[in-house]
Amino acid sequence: MAKNGLLSTFTDSDFRGMIAGERYDLSDIVSLSYVTNKSTGERMARAVLSDGVTLIKHVGPRGTGDKIDHVIPSYRNIASRNAVILDLAADPDLTQEMIAAMMDISQSTVSNVLRNS
Repeated sequence: MAKNGLLSTFTDSDFRGMIAGERYDLSDIVSLSYVTNKSTGERMARAVLSDGVTLIKHVGPRGTGDKIDHVIPSYRNIASRNAVILDLAADPDLTQEMIAAMMDISQSTVSNVLRNS
């Protein structure tokens, strides 16, 4: 596999001090995927952990950065999902498409939450 492959995207150092009070390591990853912003072509690596927390790293032409870009908490209902969407939307660098890709939901869902908030 290439040096910048999906399996080498996340390292043990990504988990140190990531979330206060939580201890994670590579064995907690249950799903790995690349997601692409259809508008810009920007790629992100997405790791879902065993407790539902999602880690996002942006992937540039030379591979991934050296830190986690976003930590998306787990959510169990629509109200908490919508709160996560609103928190992410407060970042002016994130588009609706990027938020949708990071959360594995549709862009129209993100749009509806933002419009109805």
